[in-house]
Amino acid sequence: MIFAGQEQLFSQADKPIRLGLLGGTFDPVHFGHLLLAEQAYQQFDLDAVLFVPTGQPVRKLETVLSSTGDRYEMLVIATSSNPHFFVSRIEMDRPGITYTIDTVRAMKAVWGDEVELFFITGIDATYDLGTWKEASSLASMVTVLSANRGGVDEENLVKTHVEVGFKVLTFTIPALEISSQHIRASLESGGSVRYLLPEAVLEYITNRGLYVSEVKEEHLRRYSR
Repeated sequence: MIFAGQEQLFSQADKPIRLGLLGGTFDPVHFGHLLLAEQAYQQFDLDAVLFVPTGQPVRKLETVLSSTGDRYEMLVIATSSNPHFFVSRIEMDRPGITYTIDTVRAMKAVWGDEVELFFITGIDATYDLGTWKEASSLASMVTVLSANRGGVDEENLVKTHVEVGFKVLTFTIPALEISSQHIRASLESGGSVRYLLPEAVLEYITNRGLYVSEVKEEHLRRYSR
């Protein structure tokens, strides 16, 4: 099983499922991630969005601070109120470094022609797609949905990936200057992160004592009430 709820999703379909894939460390998940997923879902008429938290990522080894279990639970909490959002452990449960091509192949092996896969990403990361493992093979299996927060030449971006073979569709989303790194830094320094991520996720972080030293845990508890 790729994710909980997949049987119900696929059993109700009379045509291929349009499934968005949103990968990342989600350390922690925040409103920027949720907004990106919702906008892709709405603007491209997707049937669902699957959050795919990484296990051991190839690019962000130094930034994963919390356990796979904590990152998965925070995602489940953050997405629980949206019936179109799902979370998969497929990359977390795979040993070794995580590569997107392996994940996509595993999904295609299970679902075949029952699914159309749409890879959701920010427009800055889209420029690097040609350097990803087996980029040409990946390009043949997914459509890239590239979110532009403004200020990027979309025409040039699309042309950049024609030779590799990626089909890139751009879309505009509201600019939310939120990052997991900023949230972690704010928590470590004793700052408030309220309204940057769901309250239930902040409560989980507080209860688990994530991202802060023992000395600063009481300060975090005050700001999460």
